[in-house]
Amino acid sequence: MRVPQTTLSRDAQGREFVPFAVDIRYGKGKWQTDTVGCAYRTSGNLFVKIGDAYYPAVLLLGKQVDPVAAVCQSAAARS
Repeated sequence: MRVPQTTLSRDAQGREFVPFAVDIRYGKGKWQTDTVGCAYRTSGNLFVKIGDAYYPAVLLLGKQVDPVAAVCQSAAARS
């Protein structure tokens, strides 16, 4: 797992999060990004990006969940 930035970001509601990426490699091939998402500092909630939406990470365990709006996006980037 890789953390692409060393500082916390804040979403539109002011909640702090840090983005992450999970990279994979098959055999001796090149590393490639498999999953991206973010972790929220206070709550510990994890979200993963599928397409253009972010879902609770339990989606990867086969749970049926809906996408969550306005997570993993810094307020500064949305302006």
